[in-house]
Amino acid sequence: MGSISGVQANIPIIKRSYKKLVALGEKATGSEYVMEVEGYPDLTFLVSSVSLPGMQREVVETFGPHGVKVQQQGKYMNSQDVPITFDEVITGRSLAALRDWMTNKRYLRVTLGLVSESLTESDPNTTVVMEDCWIEIDATELGNENSTTVVKPTGTLHANWVDWFNENQATVRM
Repeated sequence: MGSISGVQANIPIIKRSYKKLVALGEKATGSEYVMEVEGYPDLTFLVSSVSLPGMQREVVETFGPHGVKVQQQGKYMNSQDVPITFDEVITGRSLAALRDWMTNKRYLRVTLGLVSESLTESDPNTTVVMEDCWIEIDATELGNENSTTVVKPTGTLHANWVDWFNENQATVRM
């Protein structure tokens, strides 16, 4: 028998914890976010992964006597760099759009929203709009040994304005 003393089971507290967790509601998963690019309705299903942009303010630091450091919130960081990955199909729809964006210096309006099986339209609380975006695509890995791997162009979406806070903003639906 073990020598750990003072241990006792407390199933009622575990059940209360379970009930509190369930009462919060259905949890969001990363696969339930849908991204739309204005003017490119066919790309909705080709976005393989994208990151939610950060919500940040710059840190303002001051120092006082005896080296006391104080930090406060500075200006809102409206521009963000967001990693993004597309799935390519054999018709090349992703690469055609990416080539158009790069060649013609297009600025994009991107809407990213949570659309789940239970909620077929995103809510303003789970939707972010990124405006005046441009994209940078990294080299895409190809190879004869990758016969079961989908071609996935990846890169960075540079957003000049990230709107998390607009109650009237556009939503995404399936």
